[in-house]
Amino acid sequence: MTATPAPSRTLSAVWYGVGDLRLEERPVPALGPTGVLVEVRACGVCATDLHLLDGTIRFYDPPRVLGHEVGGVVRAIGASVRHVRPGDAVALDTSVPCGTCFHCREGAPFFCPDRTSVFAGFSERAVVPASVVFPLPPGVDAATGALAEPLSCALHAVERAALHPGDTVAILGAGAIGLLVLAVARLAGATRLIVSDPEPLRRTIAERLGATHTVDPVAQSPVDVVAQLTGGRGADCVFEAAGVQATVDEAVRLPRRGGTLVQVSVPGTGVTFALPAYDLFARELTIKGSFVRTTEFRRAVELLGVLDLVPLITERFPLGDVRAAFEAARGRRGVRVLVGPAAGS
Repeated sequence: MTATPAPSRTLSAVWYGVGDLRLEERPVPALGPTGVLVEVRACGVCATDLHLLDGTIRFYDPPRVLGHEVGGVVRAIGASVRHVRPGDAVALDTSVPCGTCFHCREGAPFFCPDRTSVFAGFSERAVVPASVVFPLPPGVDAATGALAEPLSCALHAVERAALHPGDTVAILGAGAIGLLVLAVARLAGATRLIVSDPEPLRRTIAERLGATHTVDPVAQSPVDVVAQLTGGRGADCVFEAAGVQATVDEAVRLPRRGGTLVQVSVPGTGVTFALPAYDLFARELTIKGSFVRTTEFRRAVELLGVLDLVPLITERFPLGDVRAAFEAARGRRGVRVLVGPAAGS
């Protein structure tokens, strides 16, 4: 199939530095033989986006278009593209490793020092390499494709935990990542799933997704609740999914002896673990970080056809209101905030 000429301009949200996010008309790159023109239907506002704008982390140098949790519709394809066609609903795996460095060849592409990100989400449309485009399962709405990227990160975190059927899992933080970890942990066979979050809406959604117990940490100590539910033993696995000092401090107290802690949130650089070395030794704790993903994206896309994750999408904004969307996400309004030209339609 021959390429269809792409529109010449697109509206995009461009990050220029701390606190500086601008809406700009930008040229659409040429399609090329391996390019895919995607009309963005939705892009999630991730904690990484907030940290980049706030200056609390610096993965990349400005200026660049932000947005990496992308669902959309194919509008044109290059002459060499075979796996998608115009009209297909797709999700984008926007992390692109070099494929040849030590880390890539060791199966850890997220550590690639030359990894690039196809930031395309906070735009009306984008031309992306065919390699990052994944067709969605039949019946899955293009906007829901924006959940594939965080779901792939949740899959990676649960696989890092090496869960067993019948395990007790505690999750601190019921934002999008915490709730997606909950959904995957349930699929992995965890039978007692304890979720802590101060927001009533998030606890309600956690219960809908399979949490057996929810905790308001303002009213109850998650450490006490987990101890009561496990006869004082502690959880088999704990996921820290909030990224603030209070939850990190709680997280190290929750695993049982021989248990596992997976830190899956995107914390600011000032958040630290405080654990006496003897405690680590005597409890034989396994503490792991979970950074992005390896090969989980394809499976995450497949799971979108199985899991009911629509309750996570609680706020939608048009691209012209992208700054308001960032403020909603920063203020913990709802769970996942989506931005897109068709948002709210």
